[in-house]
Amino acid sequence: MPKVGGLEVLESIRNDLKLKFIPVVITTCSREESDRITSYELGTNAFVVKPIDVKDFVGAISKAGNFFATINQVPPGTAPALRWN
Repeated sequence: MPKVGGLEVLESIRNDLKLKFIPVVITTCSREESDRITSYELGTNAFVVKPIDVKDFVGAISKAGNFFATINQVPPGTAPALRWN
């Protein structure tokens, strides 16, 4: 992302009352432990280091998406677009 860093975007999402509960997966080239720690401190749900096998990643995200779309219960006040179930 050329103008805003991923951690800044994550922080903005977590500070927005309507977006704060959406699942966020950080995908990065960084293998720095400090980046991983900061990501989790800011509320990421997963931290994935590239390169990764695209087929494996898509399969895993698809399974996670199915979970969030069919089983997960979102908190009151969450943006209507995020209420998949």
